[in-house]
Amino acid sequence: MISMDLDIRLLRMFATLARVGSKTRTGEILNLTQSAVSHGMKRLESQLGCALIYQKGKTAHLTPEGRHFLGQVLRSLDGLDRAAESITGRGEMRAKLTVVLSAAMAQEILAPVLREFRESYPNVSVAVRLEDSPAAIAEIEEGRADLAIAISSNLSPGLKAHALFKDELYFLHSALHPWAEKTSLTASDLKDQHYLLYTRNSETFRRTEEYFLHNGIRLSSYVEIPSFEIMKQLARLGLGIAIMAPWVASKELGEGSLIAQSPPRARISRQWVVVHQGSRQIRQAEQTFIGLCRMATSALAR
Repeated sequence: MISMDLDIRLLRMFATLARVGSKTRTGEILNLTQSAVSHGMKRLESQLGCALIYQKGKTAHLTPEGRHFLGQVLRSLDGLDRAAESITGRGEMRAKLTVVLSAAMAQEILAPVLREFRESYPNVSVAVRLEDSPAAIAEIEEGRADLAIAISSNLSPGLKAHALFKDELYFLHSALHPWAEKTSLTASDLKDQHYLLYTRNSETFRRTEEYFLHNGIRLSSYVEIPSFEIMKQLARLGLGIAIMAPWVASKELGEGSLIAQSPPRARISRQWVVVHQGSRQIRQAEQTFIGLCRMATSALAR
């Protein structure tokens, strides 16, 4: 076991870097900058008096000393995790992470995030609940969840948000819809159309309604649907124009069964964040989870 007075955060950083081989990706996983990872590794190597890694191109490799030290680090971290688990009550709380997010976001990012998270924290249980943004944020406010992935909207002062990515809502319609012949839309095109809107109690509905009101267009014909999958199905059949972010329908847009067109005059933008109670210091496992979410959502911005 390691007996020197070493910062456990630097040990976790080294273990993560050894696993992924990239300072940039290590920073994303641990919610740190690449510069912070570089400085942290230099500090650890200075304390040990030897080099642990060397760069070959963009990949970090272990030195012989680094390979030897890694085995000691992994055993030490595993022992600390097991010690935390053995503590009743408080230790059990530390070994569980409750996350709330929407079904669409879960479908997009949950698999890669949980796969990476389990490799870093195999002894931390994750409880996932599916809620749209307003309900997800309420879960945090009422202390029923640790982290919420949500659309940022007038968060209360007691909450803290970590930015993930920005996206925009588009009009998605069938390839047979008359709009398919248009290269761009005008405000007059939006009138007298039938829309497929996500459920009313969602932040997405609120922003869509706000957009139409701002442009002086009355939403007179629409149906509220609590499922993006059903919205896409109806849009493909020509039964309405769905309003959603393109990443939700990447498969359909790629195969050409749906066409996405941007709103005229103004964008319908959203900022996605990870939210937690601001009165507490988040744990290392939570920081890692946030970093993994940021990495998984980086391709969704548009």
